[in-house]
Order: sequence, then structure tokens, then C-alpha cells
Amino acid sequence: MSTEYSYTNKAGDKPCTVFLTEYNLIVQSNGKDRSIPYANITSVRLCRVRNRFSAIVQPDGEPSVTISNQYYTPNNTCEDRSHQYATFVRILHFHLRGKSAPEYICGKNLGGLITWACILVVLSFALAIVLEYLELNPISAAGLGLLMSGVALFLLGATSWGRFPNIYKPDEIPFHFLPH
Repeated sequence: MSTEYSYTNKAGDKPCTVFLTEYNLIVQSNGKDRSIPYANITSVRLCRVRNRFSAIVQPDGEPSVTISNQYYTPNNTCEDRSHQYATFVRILHFHLRGKSAPEYICGKNLGGLITWACILVVLSFALAIVLEYLELNPISAAGLGLLMSGVALFLLGATSWGRFPNIYKPDEIPFHFLPH
């Protein structure tokens, strides 16, 4: 007996079906099956961007599997499968309990946030130096760089608010990362 869920992450993608068996997660796509033992799953990340929810399953040493609450029909109409997706995610967590010890994370990728923060700081200081060179900087390059970096980091934090990375327990799935 297995649980199955079908989804399409983007318009134009081929549909994928994921099966949860007793010991494996099986991804069926393009006529090929990929079997991932639960014991090999190292992390599960729940993400949300507006009404698009996704679970990213990371097996050890293999490419991740991104499962969303969307399904695009052959004429590229988006079908919301929120109810089936929420049920699937709960059953996935149940199957992983006792068979695996993955890290359960919700929210944005911490590495991605740190990378964006570094890029914004570097760009802020580069712009401050260019403005200093063009003699359009009313204060010092360092002062303007710090000011622009602060504004950029504030904006990054504001746009990521409520989606910062968090670790959770598998029996305490954060409901704001599951569709209602």
C-alpha cells in the first residue's frame, strides 16, 4: 500500500508522481522511476511564496526533489492541489519518523540569505566608491557604503520576514508552511 501525489512545479514541465511506500519515496517522471530510501533522506525543507507551497526533499549525495502544491494541465492552466499536498506532506513526515533522521527546516535557505546579504553589502560599497569617484557623494565612501548596506539588509530582512530558516520537529509541522 502506498500514498501517491502528482504535481508539476512549472508550466511546461512534465507531471511528476511521488509514491510513499513503506521504506522508499519513489519519484516517477518522464517514464522513469527514482527510488529514494527514507534512510538516505538528509533533510526536508518546507517553503512558501504567497500561495505556492513546496517541500524540498534532499537525499544524501543525490539531487533534491521539489514537490509543490501546483499542477499544470496540458494547456498550462494552474490547478491548485493544496489539500492533497498538505495531506501528502503530513504522510511523508509520518513515514520518515523512525526510518530516517533528517533535518526538518522551514523557510528560506540560510545559505541563500547569507549570499544575498554579502552581495548587497559589496554592491553598496561599490556604488559608494563609484559615487565618491564621480564626486557625487556628500559623505565619505565608507559612511555611504554603511548606510546603503544597512538599507539593503533591512529590505532583505523585510522581504524575508516570516520565512527565515527554522528547524522544527516532524510531529510539529509549522502550519503557516502548509496550505489551509
